[in-house]
Amino acid sequence: MKQIIIFMFFMSLRLCAQEDFYAFKLGLLSHSTGPVSSGKEDGMTIHAELLINTKLWKGYPTFGADIHLKDDTSFLYAGLSWEKKFFKYLSLGAFFGFALHNGELENGHSNRRQLGTRVLFREAVDIAYYFNDKTSVSLIYDHYSNLGLLGASNQGNDNIGLRYSYYF
Repeated sequence: MKQIIIFMFFMSLRLCAQEDFYAFKLGLLSHSTGPVSSGKEDGMTIHAELLINTKLWKGYPTFGADIHLKDDTSFLYAGLSWEKKFFKYLSLGAFFGFALHNGELENGHSNRRQLGTRVLFREAVDIAYYFNDKTSVSLIYDHYSNLGLLGASNQGNDNIGLRYSYYF
């Protein structure tokens, strides 16, 4: 599953011309570490995100992946990202969308998170420092959850880490 997620993400890069992109973001996140849902799974996650150069409800259409470096849960997601610069070198960002995962649903291994449904909501926030108009580094927190809909398990997943952004 991990190889399929990586392949699909990088093939999407090949299908678009550079002017179609707003930003590409790459980072390393601590998996299942956060204030809402931490524990059970651990390790590191490679984070990759692509923002499309168009606006929809004042946000950028976004596609991304959080790929666990071992065999714990990985995520493929899509939604909208918003960014607002303040001062000269700082910005706040937010994301809302949906995700698919390859983890456990219910009654799985006790050392894996029980996420309840295959499709989850994804929310994320970040604060970035801009080196110049083309590059920034940010602290990001993302959360995956099904909000307890349909009476399903909802252990959710949090990731926190750093990412580098390149703006086209």
